[in-house]
Amino acid sequence: MKNSLLLRIFLILNSLLFNICGSHAQQVPIGNYSTDINGQVLLEVNSSTDNYYILNVRHSPSTPFVLATSMTIGQAGTTIITEPLGAYPEDYYEVLEYSINTPFDTDGDGIDDITEYQNTPFQNPINPAETITIDNGLVSIDALLTFNELSIEPETVQWSPYLDGKEFVKFLIDDYDTPNAKIYFINTNTHPEHIGFANQMGIDHLAPDVVKGQIVYHPTVLSNNGTLGTYAFNFSNNESMDFATVQHTQELVAAGMPIVENNLSYYINAGNEGEYYSEISLYQDSRVSVLFETDVYAGLDYWGLNQTEGYGFFRLMNLNDVPGPKDIVLYESIPNSIPHVGGIITSVIQTPLSHANLRAIQDHIPNAFIRDPLDNDSIVDLLDHYIYFNAEQSSYTIREATLEEVNTWYESQRPPEGQIPPLNLDYTSIKPLDHITFDMYDGFGAKSTNVATMRTFDFSEGTIPDGFGIPFYFYQEFMKHNNFFDEVQTMMIDPNFINDRDVRDSLLAEFRHKIEEAEMPEWMLNDLAEMHASFPFGTSIRCRSSTNNEDLPGFSGAGLYESKTQHPDEGHISKSIKQVYASIWNLRAFEERDFYRIDHFYTSMGVLCHVNYSDEKVNGVGVTADPVYSTSNNFYLNSQLEGELITNPGSTTKPEELLLSKFWTGGDDYSVIQYSSLVNGDSLLMSESHMNQLRDHMAVIHHEFGILYNALENSSFAMDIEYKITSDNRLIIKQARPWVSYVYDESVQNSNSNCQLIVFPNPASESINITCRDCDLTSVRITDLTGKLVREKIINENAAGNSPVFVENLPSGVYFASGFVHNTLCAFGKFIVK
Repeated sequence: MKNSLLLRIFLILNSLLFNICGSHAQQVPIGNYSTDINGQVLLEVNSSTDNYYILNVRHSPSTPFVLATSMTIGQAGTTIITEPLGAYPEDYYEVLEYSINTPFDTDGDGIDDITEYQNTPFQNPINPAETITIDNGLVSIDALLTFNELSIEPETVQWSPYLDGKEFVKFLIDDYDTPNAKIYFINTNTHPEHIGFANQMGIDHLAPDVVKGQIVYHPTVLSNNGTLGTYAFNFSNNESMDFATVQHTQELVAAGMPIVENNLSYYINAGNEGEYYSEISLYQDSRVSVLFETDVYAGLDYWGLNQTEGYGFFRLMNLNDVPGPKDIVLYESIPNSIPHVGGIITSVIQTPLSHANLRAIQDHIPNAFIRDPLDNDSIVDLLDHYIYFNAEQSSYTIREATLEEVNTWYESQRPPEGQIPPLNLDYTSIKPLDHITFDMYDGFGAKSTNVATMRTFDFSEGTIPDGFGIPFYFYQEFMKHNNFFDEVQTMMIDPNFINDRDVRDSLLAEFRHKIEEAEMPEWMLNDLAEMHASFPFGTSIRCRSSTNNEDLPGFSGAGLYESKTQHPDEGHISKSIKQVYASIWNLRAFEERDFYRIDHFYTSMGVLCHVNYSDEKVNGVGVTADPVYSTSNNFYLNSQLEGELITNPGSTTKPEELLLSKFWTGGDDYSVIQYSSLVNGDSLLMSESHMNQLRDHMAVIHHEFGILYNALENSSFAMDIEYKITSDNRLIIKQARPWVSYVYDESVQNSNSNCQLIVFPNPASESINITCRDCDLTSVRITDLTGKLVREKIINENAAGNSPVFVENLPSGVYFASGFVHNTLCAFGKFIVK
């Protein structure tokens, strides 16, 4: 077996056999060569539905084509051809075309390719192994479900301890040193040892032309394609083999496992590293990837999801605890929401779009998964101490810190001045979404206005919810009607409220109860009832929070506030509206505003009301970019079956994670990172038509909001959406907001792509200068965050391009500058008066 010369001779003979038997094949030119995200080759050829295509491979441009690695049925026009392993250069490939009506027998087993293709996995057009029953094994592993059916996962394997607790399938290759090598994937449940299968098949398992081994699946090991989950093969008794044998075995295994996506490696334990290093140059010049024993046992023990540093008091939390803004928290499960904290550690793997990670990104705090942290003395010994925590990509630093370090860091993260959220009380009535525009966010909240804006994007009827927006004016009037702002003022100056967090939590809970039980003005009840009556009778209404400090550029506010569903038997809809109003005063939202010095009295709740969607088939979240793997030209999607949580799944469930190409090519325009753990095998949750529809809509959403936010040229810009596939198979997009890591340019914001307003200095204390690039301003208006006009200046045409505006008498805070050309808004900018 170690004499690779014999193997090379037989492979050359195999090449001659190809040339003779395949004489009626048509070699097809490769029109386009590329690779996908997994590093697999994509060969585009002209094709038709009357033909099929065999891909042949060689290991160097000077050797014959000796390996058939995949078969593909032709499509009309062009077909993309790939293979399971990593890409070779273009001249290492040959594509042969055959007629479906007169198929060839590529593997020479007496059965034509089309028949074997149609009978996969019981037959295989590029594997001459004979058909066997599934209780003995198969000749192809075409799906993860197939692998699972053949595999076992024993707790202990006495003769091979490296298999303990691993899922694996045994394989046997007969006639190994011939052109007709046959690979069998053994049903390892029936035949836990190779000898049992060999006896069943009449094969001498000790013959020199028989190779045996196992394929082990390691779900938490980083694969050759850069994603979690890798298949690794090795030989029986972990026998060491020379490079030529390893390479040929990998090719045979991969050709029989079309589920492989460049995530098949050769497993090397400590005992056979010597053979590997003696031939390391051959491995480095090949596409044989290796997996060392030390890498397997390391597993995925750490994942730095948001890589930065922070300081705080280190606390072990349960789901009922409410942490403070100076806490670094350790959770053994992921809570549904997390208030502002100094850092996050979880002992269960999070998803990149979990609320915990979105919170960490938004607040610029470290967030990491650490396996079994309570078994680590260097972590446990620091609990209930002040610490410094730095989450890096592949490692972390944790050490004890001083209270002075914690306080210094904490204050450095807070805005230096108080902030007033945008509040426009000129909108005094409930409006249908079709009467709400993007620039009304200061009166209805960005959640309402963004949904309303998407209704103008010409999507098919029903894709974007129809409904109503309740303005901030209603909340403010409700609070004033009940003298609640006076109660808030009294509560907030109470020393116990200020200094005792438990008291603060308790008093806020009592206040929320008062809000839920309070009366509403008669006119407000009437307006709400009229809105409610406009929905179909018996419909459940979803009442969604839409405040003036969430879903904004640079601040998502995800998970801060609550939405409620008004069911048909619950009476007046004011019940749910008051519950949404009350959520503005929960502890996590109050402390978040307090951290950012946001004025509690200006903070206001709008409500987005639309029909409630229930019994959905799929729910998902997506980003109009790839913020996780940093690929280009892809959308990032997390989807899950029915109503199962995505952003905060339990430790036993995993959502579907895929990259959806921004461009439709007619093929499989997506890459699956992981399948949902709630479906069997490699089934996708969404149909191809739904994915195509979602792709088109996400492209429009990114472009249109990019214009509205003047962010198309901003590489950090993306939109974060929520979607559903309803029980009647409709795609619904229910939310869009700027992606949390979008770097919002506060000094320059334009309403016209040809105009650029520049405000300087910023911050200012005495005066500001305003210039406009590419436009001649005729007037400038300064407004505060409530929309009140505080300054206006007519610009003389001889002003030489800039116009100073005095601001020294204005209160400290944030202001908007709007530039006009003959009463037409050209551009606007945001600045601070200190």
